[in-house]
Amino acid sequence: MPAPTGRTYQIISSDSHIVEPPDLWEKWLDPKYQDRAPKLVKDAEGGDAWLYDPNGDPAPLGLVVCVHIPREKMAWMGFRYGDNIHPSVHDGKERLKILDNDGVAAEILYPPQRAIMSFSLYDDAELMRAGFEAYNQWLTEDFCAADSTRLIPIYYIPPIDLETSVQQLRQAHSLGFRGAALTGWPSGNKQLSMEDDPFWAAAEELGIPISVHFGFAGQASNHVSSREAGGAIGAVAGMQRMSEIVVDMIFEGVFHRHPGMHLVGVEVGVGWLPHAAEMIDDRYWRNRTRLGIELGKLPSQYLKDNFTATFIVDKVGVQQLRHAIGVKSMAWSTDFPHHGNDYPYSRETIDAHFVNVPADERHQIIAGNMVELYGL
Repeated sequence: MPAPTGRTYQIISSDSHIVEPPDLWEKWLDPKYQDRAPKLVKDAEGGDAWLYDPNGDPAPLGLVVCVHIPREKMAWMGFRYGDNIHPSVHDGKERLKILDNDGVAAEILYPPQRAIMSFSLYDDAELMRAGFEAYNQWLTEDFCAADSTRLIPIYYIPPIDLETSVQQLRQAHSLGFRGAALTGWPSGNKQLSMEDDPFWAAAEELGIPISVHFGFAGQASNHVSSREAGGAIGAVAGMQRMSEIVVDMIFEGVFHRHPGMHLVGVEVGVGWLPHAAEMIDDRYWRNRTRLGIELGKLPSQYLKDNFTATFIVDKVGVQQLRHAIGVKSMAWSTDFPHHGNDYPYSRETIDAHFVNVPADERHQIIAGNMVELYGL
């Protein structure tokens, strides 16, 4: 784990994002892949959009660049770099001004999800690797260079094969990254297996928490209705996808064999965790003999000891269920600059969530857990 920064943190967003600058792929992606790089194109209303798959549809930017945009003005299309897209989404110095205005001390940073998930699904392993490397390099050498004690980068590992995953994890550690993230199982296989164990062992050895943002690439369809279900599908899908991943890891004995390995479920909410804990304990007692499963702890205890879940909006989880979840297993986030964020009113949102919550527990959820987990 890197040395502590010496900074005092009162509010930390455990999940914020960047949106790639217009020249990210042109400037940072290996030149030999430029013909297959994501291309900046126009959406149906003349706004900017990224084309990640030549055979797919452009990905407009409106709902992932919501800075100074009232809710009634939010829309997918018609947003352009240098015009109505605020530079803080891709410029670290501008982001620091936003953090100051919002009263947020630091952010744990995640990528443009559509870009990373698109690279994760490419058949060409070298192109996938190059895309991840371009993003990781830009993030740390450009965006976070503005102040790496406040802009905390998470290193993304391409799901190619076990050797690559372990090598990339060790590289992340050598470069000073405090956390790493997966978009698929480390072995590159579709299912978790003992083949993944050397990766978990390396994460435990290096003290690097492993994040999964929302779920794995290709884990579920991205199809939504013509009305986008009001954004509600995305708001609840994370808990479903994450539950599959963390339960798989518990029952396959990952945390039993590697008790120092820590998993972070990002943007998955917390209110579902007490019921999940009850159900997995029940199924463990009913089926462990039949299936030959013998864990060192109850499954629910691994949820508390080896798993942290981040949330944006979860008043029930915070006010009513935090002790059933475990206060150390929760972390607040803004999701800035996506449309779920409340900038510049994050402190107001926090106050609404933490009614009658003791000050020490409040601090732990909005800052302390991230300070401890990432050695800040």
